[in-house]
Amino acid sequence: MNYINKKESVPVQIGDFTLYCEKFKSSGVKNFSEHNTVSGNEIITNSGKKAVRITFSGRICNKNPLEFLVKINQMMYNTESFSIEYKETVFGKCHVQSFVVDDENNGYISATVTLIATEISLKGVETS
Repeated sequence: MNYINKKESVPVQIGDFTLYCEKFKSSGVKNFSEHNTVSGNEIITNSGKKAVRITFSGRICNKNPLEFLVKINQMMYNTESFSIEYKETVFGKCHVQSFVVDDENNGYISATVTLIATEISLKGVETS
């Protein structure tokens, strides 16, 4: 049997914890202000890009994995931004938007963390 792709978790450092990422998802949105003229034609009067949403799903494996719940909750209230690296991509000026922690008594917890980031770059590549 030939294997096309071997799936391995990617370690992602979030604060003091390593999340072994099994699923990654990212999305970006740009909002437009649309109006109609007196004659009924459409015009765009303004636009603005929103921060990119990044979602990491995976496992937290350490001595007390539920400590992650406490720390990620504290990070959500923190106003300081931080950076995350995933597969040679750096997401900068991140903030925690949401999280879900699931403990099934396996010695690790499953966690999903959604961040918003305003900067994205490749590791080692300067952006202007």
